[in-house]
Amino acid sequence: MSASYLRIEGLTKRFGASAAVQDVNLDVRQGEMVVLLGPSGCGKTTTLRLIAGFVEATAGRILLEGQDYADLPPYRREMGMVFQSYALFPHMTVAQNVTFGLRMRRLPKPEIEQRLAATLEMVELSSMAERYPRQLSGGQQQRVALARALAIRPKVLLLDEPLSNLDANLRQQVAREIRQLQRAAGLTALMVTHDQDEAMMMADRLVVMDKGAVQQVGTQEELYERPANPFVARFIGHSNLVAGELSGGTRLSLPDGTVIGLAGHYAATGPVTLAIRPERARLCAPGDAAARVTVVVEDATYVGAHVEYLLALPDGTRLILHDPTDGGGTRRHAPGDRAGLTWDPASERLFDAAGVPLTARAAIPA
Repeated sequence: MSASYLRIEGLTKRFGASAAVQDVNLDVRQGEMVVLLGPSGCGKTTTLRLIAGFVEATAGRILLEGQDYADLPPYRREMGMVFQSYALFPHMTVAQNVTFGLRMRRLPKPEIEQRLAATLEMVELSSMAERYPRQLSGGQQQRVALARALAIRPKVLLLDEPLSNLDANLRQQVAREIRQLQRAAGLTALMVTHDQDEAMMMADRLVVMDKGAVQQVGTQEELYERPANPFVARFIGHSNLVAGELSGGTRLSLPDGTVIGLAGHYAATGPVTLAIRPERARLCAPGDAAARVTVVVEDATYVGAHVEYLLALPDGTRLILHDPTDGGGTRRHAPGDRAGLTWDPASERLFDAAGVPLTARAAIPA
């Protein structure tokens, strides 16, 4: 794969004084599936529409194979778009929908027929060519929308929340189908979603966005294990975030005077935020040498693979802990119990007041 097939440089979109997208920079390799992920209103859909050409950029470049596409109209960008609502023509058959873009490009009839057959076979809809959208299930309609985008043989496939209109039990199946098609065809693809599970399942790399800006780009493992800031730590998976003052390299002091013993030794001092994953923490006896702070169990809920504990620190801060079940669904602690809290030293993440990760000089065994 080439180092940079699609390059986004300084992409910005302003609506008056408000910036919907702020200085987005991204390199996408050929054949890669990149997923833009973030909460509603974070700018991910606007970014996709800027790349597609449906929204005019305020600033920035969109380079595809070295050519700047930023000033080209959508129909000249060689990109296929799959919309959240499918956007199928209800009065057209599956075949007519799939070949619409080909007919608009005035391709020869034999080539249109050849591409139609090949594309319908690819999405396993060959037997439904003469059906209308109303005669198809949601999953089948999504595959027609995908086939229409693929038929024009795009250099880049753009997917805007492609699974949001499907029933929950269909989402995983269609997600796998899209991913398999993308890989089999060697397509370069950008997808937008707010669903973390979809993103983790489908992406080669993730782009986490918030407030119009890119927060972090990386693989699932990189974002989960080494989040760039507290927002990413909270948004990818779940993290318990505790704010306090770092002193002595190993002490996190909360506003009420509670002291949490850290697993690492840090050179910094001052305001910091501690991030701990629920599944990387565990409970022990309050007086255990491994205990980094004492908590009170407020609730214990059996959810199958683990027991979810709601814990309270002395200052009232609430934390979540996931304790794997032993096959019998045992709740090892009951509401009202006092317990010690500790965690895997390698999973401890500390961020300074600006949200920048701090590196421990040494690890202190739990």
